[in-house]
Amino acid sequence: MKKPWVMIGVVAAGLLLAPLIVPVFVPWSAINCQHQDINIKTGQARYSRCLWFVKISEETKDTPLSAALQGELVDVADIKPWHRVNTFSPGVHYSPHYVFHGALYQANQMNMICTLHDLAPERKREIAKTILALWQNTGRDSGAEEYIHRLIEEGVSSQGVETTQ
Repeated sequence: MKKPWVMIGVVAAGLLLAPLIVPVFVPWSAINCQHQDINIKTGQARYSRCLWFVKISEETKDTPLSAALQGELVDVADIKPWHRVNTFSPGVHYSPHYVFHGALYQANQMNMICTLHDLAPERKREIAKTILALWQNTGRDSGAEEYIHRLIEEGVSSQGVETTQ
């Protein structure tokens, strides 16, 4: 009569250990992963967690972009708002490369630029709108990356980009 209890124990151990073991061999599976998404029309970030293919949590947070826009929607292209940025699994310390893979980093770069140059809220909003418009018009994060690098290299003024000499 001990055999049914042994089988139940083996099944229970498998159910408990699989989410920790499987991602090592099958990275980014929804057996156990975390997704990070960006809304390219508001700048907000969404963090969700999956366990056994079921979403067990989801949280939407402001980024420096959405904070600068103060709830304003930037809608310049016919493109869906939410896009995947990263997927992480236990034991796998990198994510597959998505089209908007650098979006959350770019939002933080925008914050760094605005902080370093002590920009007015109107200028922050203008930069945030430009980043979101570039994401929407190009359908990827590369155009915004070039814009941010130009802001960093050339310097930022209250009116726009100015060349420092």
